[in-house]
Amino acid sequence: MRLSRNRRIEQDEVLTAAVAVAFDLGLHAVTAANTAARLSVPERAVTAAWPDVEDLVATTFSRIVATELAEAKRLVLTHPSPVQQLGVLLAYLAEPADVDAVWLESWSLGRRNPALGAAVRAEEGAWHAFVASVVRRGVRSGDYFDIDPDEVAVHLLAVIDGVNAYALVGYHSDVDRLRLLRAVARTHLGAHFEDETEQAPLTAV
Repeated sequence: MRLSRNRRIEQDEVLTAAVAVAFDLGLHAVTAANTAARLSVPERAVTAAWPDVEDLVATTFSRIVATELAEAKRLVLTHPSPVQQLGVLLAYLAEPADVDAVWLESWSLGRRNPALGAAVRAEEGAWHAFVASVVRRGVRSGDYFDIDPDEVAVHLLAVIDGVNAYALVGYHSDVDRLRLLRAVARTHLGAHFEDETEQAPLTAV
């Protein structure tokens, strides 16, 4: 046991443990002490491997969100048509996930952690670029209105971020997220979705 607790740990081990802490306890709980407890090593072993804890928080956030985006790209880009891609993307965005809480905390914590703030801006930019690229394909193919894809990406991400924030505190948690996103896509793009049946208009929430 002494040999195990005193062993030198690598940064990859620290990051993997920090990701687990973020999902289980929250991004705010990514500290040297909590990460060390997850690894069953002394706190000094973590700080030796990763001296800058603020950077660890930022890197933990980036690892989580980059994994989320990679999964979205994998699912979306397996479909050949822009219309299919948008449908899959909206369904992915609408699905509640553990990463939602990580995003929410990052916006607040990033105000006082410059490294995290920079990471949040970078990952927001990556998500925006991907959503806009999917919209852009549909605009170029003539499937959607001739509109600025970046503007539509802002609307779509703002809607899902807002609804996710509400849901985390139990406010309007019963809102149909996919229906809201599709409403944005119909309004801005003229998009139609094959599996939709006639529905009453969205009411104010």
